[in-house]
Amino acid sequence: MPEPSNADRFIEVLTAQYRDLFANDPEYAYSAQRTTPEALAGKMTVGLAKGSANKDGLGIKRTCKALGIKYTYTAIRAYLTAEAPPNG
Repeated sequence: MPEPSNADRFIEVLTAQYRDLFANDPEYAYSAQRTTPEALAGKMTVGLAKGSANKDGLGIKRTCKALGIKYTYTAIRAYLTAEAPPNG
């Protein structure tokens, strides 16, 4: 079985972050009523890879920290598209 891609790892960690935030952070109540953590993580990951999503949410920030990615659009996109090492 092939090793998961960086994007797959990002989605996995981000989904876990959204599960926690949906359950425990009132700022995520609106999203929790309209989508699932898995769907939002997938949508945000695709958007970040394309450069069209906002990185400023707590879920993205926590995910970057957990994966050791610099909290910049350039580093996140590079990680997701495998243009640089994970800490790039």
